[in-house]
Parts: sequence; C-alpha cells; structure tokens
Amino acid sequence: MRVLVTGAAGHLGAAIVEEFSRAHEVTSFTRADLDITDAKAVAASVAAARPEAIVNCAADNDVDGAEDEPVRAFDVNAFAV
Repeated sequence: MRVLVTGAAGHLGAAIVEEFSRAHEVTSFTRADLDITDAKAVAASVAAARPEAIVNCAADNDVDGAEDEPVRAFDVNAFAV
C-alpha cells in the first residue's frame, strides 16, 4: 500500500514511518519539506505521491511558540491537512 505521512520528524510520525516502511511504500514529509497550511502545496504533494492512505502526524506542540503565534498554531492543529 502507498502511504503518505505528514509530521515525519516528530515522535509519532517517525515511529509510523519506521513501522509502515517495513511492509508499505511510504512517502513522508517533515515541516521543512511541506507547509501543511498551504493547501495547494499539500494537494500537489498528494497528487504526486498518489497515496492509498494518509496518516497526519503533523502538529504544533510548542506551547511557548503557540502563545507567540496563536494563529499559526491553530492553523496547523485545527485546519491543516
């Protein structure tokens, strides 16, 4: 199965990529690879990967950063992907 994983550099995402890679074709994205708040970029990445499943592990869990940039944190955690 082709699986796309976002948030691949985080704790959960890295574990998912490691486990799924054993039996599946995995395309993974980190924050540096893909801005998940950019709908066009996400759509292009999904179209290119043609996944059968998407596992969204992306999250902004930096509490201090969220206080400094609440809109960004909300966009990532509530609206993205």
